[in-house]
Amino acid sequence: MNAPLLEVRGLSVTYRGDGREVRALRDCSLSVARGEVLALVGESGSGKSTCARAVAGLVAPDAGEIRFDGQDLHGTRGEAGRRLRRRVQMVFQDPDASLNPHHRVRAIVAEPLIVTDRAKGPALEARVRELLDLVHLDPALLERRPRELSGGQKQRVAIARALAAEPSLLIADESLSALDVSTQAVIAALFRELQQRLGLAMLFISHDLATVRRLAHRVAVLRDGALVDAGPASALDAPRHPYTRLLVAATPDPLRGGIDFERVAAAEAAARAPLDPVEAP
Repeated sequence: MNAPLLEVRGLSVTYRGDGREVRALRDCSLSVARGEVLALVGESGSGKSTCARAVAGLVAPDAGEIRFDGQDLHGTRGEAGRRLRRRVQMVFQDPDASLNPHHRVRAIVAEPLIVTDRAKGPALEARVRELLDLVHLDPALLERRPRELSGGQKQRVAIARALAAEPSLLIADESLSALDVSTQAVIAALFRELQQRLGLAMLFISHDLATVRRLAHRVAVLRDGALVDAGPASALDAPRHPYTRLLVAATPDPLRGGIDFERVAAAEAAARAPLDPVEAP
């Protein structure tokens, strides 16, 4: 059996400020295989984004280990460490906050290529255009700034920038939630296409269980910073853990006219039981 691409073991993160401490993640363990999509789901404040940011190196954990391709992802130093960390790229929730508003699309997509010395001159221009084509953007947009783009176009630029570093793992942190419903579907389809075409592993964070069912191979469920359930995405059709049943029950069902509030109330009552942490999926 091949070793996972990403292994997270016993990860804990605490936020401190104003004399308070918030335990955002506690003793979380999970793994992502090569070419696999693992979805992290849970309500707001459950620790999903904290886990993603810890893997990306944007948040310092209190305890635990993050191994990538068999190496300590953030403990490996020097050029070897930088090369390792470049293989993990992130697409954030709000492209308006993650794209430099003063730069044109050409400069935004080219920047990772320049920083990593992957291309220069005519090869740089060709690679930028290739990346735009990969995310289905018209090269006529190269001279535009983010404010001149639609929400979907901006998120495609953010994806192209992430792909410029040729990652092995792509983290999508609620990357659909800032978009309108129709655009969400299109960008979700793009993620699926890219994952299959490039053989990417993905850590996909979302509230949208319908999208998770179609995009992810496996699902890990977080509640109050702890991993409480994990299994194949198909298990969402018949969830066993009470909290997972609550999440599924709260998902609007268009065939039944939206949310079944009685079903949600019953599931919420069952989910009030003490947390039962699970082993790494």
